[in-house]
Amino acid sequence: MRALSLILALAPGIAPAQNLPTQLAQAASISVDEWRALTKGKTVVYEVGGQTIGYESYLGNGNVTIQLDDGSCIDGTWYMEQSAFCFDWEGGPLNCFHHKRLDGTIYVVGLKNGVETSDIQKVSRIANLPVTCGPALLSALSAPVQP
Repeated sequence: MRALSLILALAPGIAPAQNLPTQLAQAASISVDEWRALTKGKTVVYEVGGQTIGYESYLGNGNVTIQLDDGSCIDGTWYMEQSAFCFDWEGGPLNCFHHKRLDGTIYVVGLKNGVETSDIQKVSRIANLPVTCGPALLSALSAPVQP
């Protein structure tokens, strides 16, 4: 249930700067064609407040799988609804967002009833990373090793 709660909210977070929502409200949206070109066959890494919250793998034909920070995965589909990117996750409600570019960084801005919210995620990278579903690695739970 924790994983489903996380994906439903997709970790509404703390904006890196106080005026980020205002800046993003005026930032250019990424087109569906550009998003497809950026993500097809790749994995998008999302973060909130400097913490990675998920790895979302775009499998083609609108299919997507997200691996959450606990290692669990949820499958879904994505599509455009007017100017919003909407994600329909298994076992959860529809979530819609705007993808925006600001100063060379891509942000995901949550929508509620078609209005942008302060729920903002940062795309930390888009890469050829595998999404592996299963329990989180134990090494991620231990304290970092000091040299």
